[in-house]
Amino acid sequence: MKDIKLVGDYLGTTEEFLPGKGTYTDEGKIYASISGEKILDSKEHVAKVLGKSQDDISVGDVVFGEVFTVRESVVQIIVKKIMGSSRKIDVKTGIHISNIADEYVENAGDNFGIGDIVKAKVIKIIPGMVDLTTKGNFGVVKAFCKKCRHPLIKSGENLNLLECKNCGSKESRRTASDYGDVSEM
Repeated sequence: MKDIKLVGDYLGTTEEFLPGKGTYTDEGKIYASISGEKILDSKEHVAKVLGKSQDDISVGDVVFGEVFTVRESVVQIIVKKIMGSSRKIDVKTGIHISNIADEYVENAGDNFGIGDIVKAKVIKIIPGMVDLTTKGNFGVVKAFCKKCRHPLIKSGENLNLLECKNCGSKESRRTASDYGDVSEM
């Protein structure tokens, strides 16, 4: 008989098992992050849950998504694709201001715009929330002018300064090292 677990159900401890797919840990205890069948692999010492996940996003995945909300301290992104996968997904995620860049960021809105396409890395998954980072080489891979919505291109030596060839507007973004060169989206 299958042992079905719901999100938040206790599975075991990190002393007994390693957390596997469909799980999360809190203070040494392993819980289900998705609803599905509980699997305790005593040979590999892994606790996991098989079921419908948040589109199989895992910590460490590189993802592509579109910015839909920009606030002072957080950017919300709908992830559309996992790098290396052909499958389209639709998962709401967020980047906290502390995870935007290696250096201090005063306002998230100075680094992203609505509709921008972002390449980011998944750093944390808990039920109902997926956290991303754009630190390192990650960031915006395609941006659009806030005035006329035309695509922005790199402007000179400053990689984070972009220019609109349509209206002449110059805007700053937290750009990825491969800005403008990504065809995966």
